This record gives sequence, C-alpha cells and structure tokens, in this order.
Amino acid sequence: MVKKSLNMKKLDFGFVQGRMSNTPSKKILQFFPQENWQKEFLYASKNNFRFIEYFVERKFNKNNPFWSAQGLNQIKYLAKKYNLINYSFCDDYFINQSFLSLKNFKKYTNTIIKNLSSLNIKIYILPLLEKSNITKKNFIKFVPRLKYFSNKLNKKKIKLSLETNLDILNLKKLILLINKKNFSLLYDTGNRFNKKKSQYKDIVDLGKFISHIHLKDKNFKGKNVVLGSGKVNYKDIFKALKEINYSGKYTFETNRGLEPVKTMRKNKDYILKIVNSLKKSKKF
Repeated sequence: MVKKSLNMKKLDFGFVQGRMSNTPSKKILQFFPQENWQKEFLYASKNNFRFIEYFVERKFNKNNPFWSAQGLNQIKYLAKKYNLINYSFCDDYFINQSFLSLKNFKKYTNTIIKNLSSLNIKIYILPLLEKSNITKKNFIKFVPRLKYFSNKLNKKKIKLSLETNLDILNLKKLILLINKKNFSLLYDTGNRFNKKKSQYKDIVDLGKFISHIHLKDKNFKGKNVVLGSGKVNYKDIFKALKEINYSGKYTFETNRGLEPVKTMRKNKDYILKIVNSLKKSKKF
C-alpha cells in the first residue's frame, strides 16, 4: 500500500504575474504590470516564492515580454538572477478568442510553443472559459484541436493543463478522447468552488489527472475575496490532495487586498499554517 504524505518542504509556491503589483482599479484581477513588471522577480525572491506564473492577456499586448526575443531573454535573466524557476504559463488570450474558431490557430500555437520552450516552461495552462467555454454539449468539438495542440506541446515536453468547470463525468470522457500523456487538468480552488458540492470529492474523483493547482478564495456569491475570508475549505482541499498523492506545484491567483506584497506573503503563511495544523492531526 502506498503511503500518502504531503511534505511541507516540497510545497513549491508561485503567484500569477501582476498579483504583487497595484492595479489602476480594485476591480481588476488579472493585470499585467506593464510599467515595471521586472520588480516582481525581486518580490518573489524576497518572500521565498519559487516561481512567477507568466501569462498573456485576453487582448494581444505587444509590450508583454512573452511576445519578443528581447522580453524572453529578460525573463530568463531575471529568473536566474533571483534564483527562480520558469515553470508555468497561462494563456488568457483564449478567454476572449474562441479556441474553436481562431483562424490563425496553428500559427498562434506554434509561436506559443516556441516561446514556452525558450523559457523551459513545464506547464501550459489553457483556460477554456467565456468565449472558449467548454460544456457537456460541445466538448466533442474541442477534441481535434486539443489533440493537435497537446501533441505539439508533448514534443517539447510541456504539459497541457486544462482549466474548465466542466463536470467530472464529461471531463473524464474528454481526457479519454484526447488520450495524450501530457494532457492534464488545472484545479482552481475558487473557480471549482460550489456550495452544493464537496471539493474533497471533486479532487479525489479527478485524482491523477490534476497537474497543477491555482489557489484562490470565493464567497457564496462567487466573488473573489482575500484568501481565508471566503468559503473555500482549505483543510478539505489539502486532505484531498494528500489522498491523491498530489506532488505538483501551487500558484496563488488571489485577491490583492490593500497591499499586494503583504497580502501575498500572508497567503503563503495562511496555507502553510493549514497544512502544518493538518500534519499535527492524527487524522491527516
């Protein structure tokens, strides 16, 4: 019997690019800090984070360093300077552009893969939400393009981690249809929160298919709130992650609060405190 354990020393934390920066409005969650994105590498290092999760915006932004050779070289330089790893990347472009009908799909994905490979990214996150929303009625239509993209990523040893709120039954059907070793799931603790359903069971049912975790908190109205002030039960989350022997990494995709850097530091302390309390419990 495999011993289930969750070693705190192996918990690698990162945060979504922009979450340690102030935004023009408190209502803005996903925000690329265009004026001084470099400073977050220093913040990450000082606060003992392992990586920054890079992303491209819903609307194409030529000033995002991911889209230029100079920008990619700057990312590599800063990651090395501050002893960070380049690990995960989230493609928000497909939230505003349809994954199914994007006309220059092959050209776009080839560019993405080339740049991911340049950074030695391990996890590519594909959010199939809003304009690319995948449902039980249309998921079959996504199979050809997902197979193609997954196969291309696999050649560069990159995992495709799908973010979706699709129900478990149809998610498993989709995974079987894609049938690629590098095709996996991102589990977002906030987006998959449902007051009528158990997240413990959700995680256990998805099990080995989960390759990455986004940490966030939501209230019963579905609003993103400061970690620990919402209704996501993190004790249940980490009990379930232990049950499935999860060994991946964690990205904070969290509300910034009043002081983004201070809030992010508190986020990490909050999660470590929960895991530590569970480790001391005989039931964990």
